[in-house]
Amino acid sequence: MKKIFLIVMIIFTTQVTLAQVKKINGFVSDAAGTPIPGANVNVQGEANGATTDFDGKFTIEVKSGATLVVSYLGYETRNVVVGESSTIDVKLNSAGSTALTEVVVTSLGIKKSKKSLTYSAQELKGEDLVRAKDPNLMNTIAGKIAGVAVTKSAGGSGGSTKVTIRGNSSTTNNNPLYVVDGVPMLNISSIQPNDSFGSTQGGNRDGGDVIGLLNPDDFEGMTVLKGASATALYGSQGARGVILLTSKKAKEGVSTFKVSSNTTVETAAYLPKFQTSYIAKPGADESWGAAQRTPDHTRDFFDTGVTQISSFGFSTGSQNSATNISYANTSSNGVLPTNSLSKNNFSIRQMGKFFGDRLTVNANANYTSQYVTNRPTSGLYFNPLTGLYLMPRGYDFNEYKNNFEVFDPARNMMVQNWMTNRDIEQNPYWGLNRNKSKDGSQYMNGAVGLNYKVNSWLSVGSRYNYDRITSEFDKEIYATTQGTLSHPNGRYININNVSTQNYGDLIATINTKFNDDLTFFANVGTSFTKTSLNDETVLDSDPSGLGITNWFTLHNFNSNTGNYQNYGFRREQQSVFAAATFGYKNMLYVDVTGRNDWSSTLANTGNMSFFYPSVGVTWLISETFTMPEAITFGKVRASYAQVGNDVPAFYTSPTSAYVASNPQNINPTVGPRPGTNLKPESQDSYELGTEWRFVNNRFGIELTYYNNETKDQLLTIPAPSTNAEGYQNYAYNGGVIKNNGIEVLVNARIIDNDKFKWDATVNYSKNNNEVSGLPEELGGTVILTPAGVNSYRYSLINGRPFGVIEGINLKKDDQGRVLLNEDGSIQKTGFEEVGNANPDYMLGFNNSFKFGNFFLNFTIDGRFGGDVMSLTEAVNDKFGVSQATGNSRDAGGVDINAVYAPGTTKAGQAYAGKYDSESYYSQVGGREGATGEYVYDATNVSLRELALGYTFDLKNSKIFKTANLSLVGRNLFFFYKDAPFDPNISLSTGNGLQGIDVYAAPSTKSIGLNLNVTF
Repeated sequence: MKKIFLIVMIIFTTQVTLAQVKKINGFVSDAAGTPIPGANVNVQGEANGATTDFDGKFTIEVKSGATLVVSYLGYETRNVVVGESSTIDVKLNSAGSTALTEVVVTSLGIKKSKKSLTYSAQELKGEDLVRAKDPNLMNTIAGKIAGVAVTKSAGGSGGSTKVTIRGNSSTTNNNPLYVVDGVPMLNISSIQPNDSFGSTQGGNRDGGDVIGLLNPDDFEGMTVLKGASATALYGSQGARGVILLTSKKAKEGVSTFKVSSNTTVETAAYLPKFQTSYIAKPGADESWGAAQRTPDHTRDFFDTGVTQISSFGFSTGSQNSATNISYANTSSNGVLPTNSLSKNNFSIRQMGKFFGDRLTVNANANYTSQYVTNRPTSGLYFNPLTGLYLMPRGYDFNEYKNNFEVFDPARNMMVQNWMTNRDIEQNPYWGLNRNKSKDGSQYMNGAVGLNYKVNSWLSVGSRYNYDRITSEFDKEIYATTQGTLSHPNGRYININNVSTQNYGDLIATINTKFNDDLTFFANVGTSFTKTSLNDETVLDSDPSGLGITNWFTLHNFNSNTGNYQNYGFRREQQSVFAAATFGYKNMLYVDVTGRNDWSSTLANTGNMSFFYPSVGVTWLISETFTMPEAITFGKVRASYAQVGNDVPAFYTSPTSAYVASNPQNINPTVGPRPGTNLKPESQDSYELGTEWRFVNNRFGIELTYYNNETKDQLLTIPAPSTNAEGYQNYAYNGGVIKNNGIEVLVNARIIDNDKFKWDATVNYSKNNNEVSGLPEELGGTVILTPAGVNSYRYSLINGRPFGVIEGINLKKDDQGRVLLNEDGSIQKTGFEEVGNANPDYMLGFNNSFKFGNFFLNFTIDGRFGGDVMSLTEAVNDKFGVSQATGNSRDAGGVDINAVYAPGTTKAGQAYAGKYDSESYYSQVGGREGATGEYVYDATNVSLRELALGYTFDLKNSKIFKTANLSLVGRNLFFFYKDAPFDPNISLSTGNGLQGIDVYAAPSTKSIGLNLNVTF
């Protein structure tokens, strides 16, 4: 009986003891509520313990009444007694540098402690993306990230943005990879210009990019990964750098409704200067006639643009779920008459936790529709600016504005009213109303992700993402449009593009400690990316034309010659990868990564596989030695990596391609050169850096040096017409592009008190670029933008930087005197280097002031060195409409230091008097003239962004949580500029048309109001 009683008592005691053990879910943060990853949570007096994950959360089983000891390097340790509650929130007060606890989002969306990074990664907060909004969020980061050049499109609202990280490194593609929440995004443009003259199929138009379709209010921040070490886990996709966007997530126990309204007015700026003193000769279409005052009609042509961006966001979170829903609308009327944009964004994101928080499920869906009417074009065709600028002076522009079409009894219809039939100009209002274009884009994205926490140190996650972008271009061209552009009965163009991307991955994450001194963090995974880009269907009534005048339908085409369908790009990439970080005593970290890709575009090469490794080390000096009190934090880092870039689709498996301009030739556009196996580009990258913070983080500086060498560039040359394969061009590997440079990031809290705060950041970057190894059979030169009949081309040349501008100069003797022919005409050179599109260095200066409830933020952006060319100025000069031609006529001609060339009867004799203005500018100006005379220093310093506002005091409000109102501006003025146009505008995000202005729509400056309210 006693034994039975003893057993019962033991069981009862055990049950009571077990009943006292409970599961605790906890959250550890700093004083501002920012999660602290890697914090230690130990039970006082026991071996039991846990570590917080990268969201600052932990789970531990402990008895009621026990004491939890929560600690983290750089913070004061806290003791927390376990009570009846099953949840614990712990805030740790800083005892030192916040640099020790900062968390940054890195490759694949993985959060890492910033102190452990072995490479450069710069962050922007969400407010930096929306403070002074732009329809394309990438335009808002200009001047804010060291080593990143951001160039706005000349295509106006809805245009794409050219972003280059640490210089150009590839002959095929220099655009970065965009990643949203760790998943690579399909960022594609349906078309990018690469013709300085202008396309006859709708003009040089920018099809926009997908990143410009996103809603900037959906994101809580951005991280820019610049070097190969930072992007190695993305393999060939990340070879040009990676830009990571992190979506906003609902906070536990908080529900918010946010409303944002941004309204700005825009004005055309930095227009060419025109003469108003001379008119055209009778019947002439150039303005070289008699002296007569005429009004400047150009400035009144442009409208005041208005852009309205409204955004609504709702979020709510609980312990086991979170929901984010957003909608945004953008409507814009551009400075060009009839140009307008309408964009709608819808987004929903849902997170749920199951099985005691072990399983986390994320799902999101996004949809964007955008429609642009009369998107601005560049070049000389289908561009209203050519007619506007070049109209022969002496005619009444308003007469042509108000009567851009007149009735023609012979054709019994309205026809274009214009005084000239030059192929490069039409009545601007005819072009806007009777050559009207419509661009439509629809972007759809859906994703689902699962993450299962197997135990305290292992979790396994999987994601699937689908992107789809459709683009449509529709243009109705009425009869009597200039004959180079249209059939006498009119022309109809309809182009549809479809692009899709499927992405999936499976990743295991390990986060553990071998002992108190040695930590280990690793990711092992596999992924696939299947891409189909720009599958194109083209309906074009040219060259056969329309049967019935101005009836724009496929049924009215005289033939199907201009109609075709082509595949654009096909690629499937399969990958395995692994990354590991070893930490020793929170002061030494070693990173090792490896990725192997198998790419379908390397079919038939004998090796579809390529491997890219990286290794890096970081040493926290301030945690190793006792530093002077003024030094808060210090570290040095070094890394090495290899990345690459596989070849475009169909290069190794050539396919037939139909081109309307040559319908009889359907041979493959390009194929491998006989005896050549194409292989991926390969980049070797070295990076050294150091970071220091002083006076309790009031001042910080980060220095980075990098050296990249990209080999095996993909080159193409014309194939012999008799080649057995029938290829139009041969492709092979050759050439090296080197980039090396330094980046400096300085930040300081200059003033910090209760009433007034002043934070400033300066970023500086200098990139040196050199091309080498181009085959001698190409003359050591690769032309990226062919000249055609123009005196401009963009080229790669051995020994020179990527981005040489070639043109034609005036031929001079060794004393710098212009050489003249026997008849006095000016001699000119052949093509030679006249400029370099790359800046020598870039400088950004960001300031943030806070005085009570008032705030002021502004960004000054400077680019120093480099050159740009203006074909606009050249053509304006030839037509006699520029201010320069008027000034020269006022002066009686052009002062010219010239002599007659050797071999003439007057050899060595100086030219006497002034050179006739019309003769001079007819030879020097024009698109085929001496374009070297139209190269300008690209140096410029601008006030890129401004926000001056007030935050309302809502402490006693039961409805509003926060509200602020600000005056905002973008591109308000230049402190310094030499070029006659905005040199920060690009005609293309591709490799061509850089550093050139060809009748681009003028840059705009905008000012308006921004209101943000949270309920």
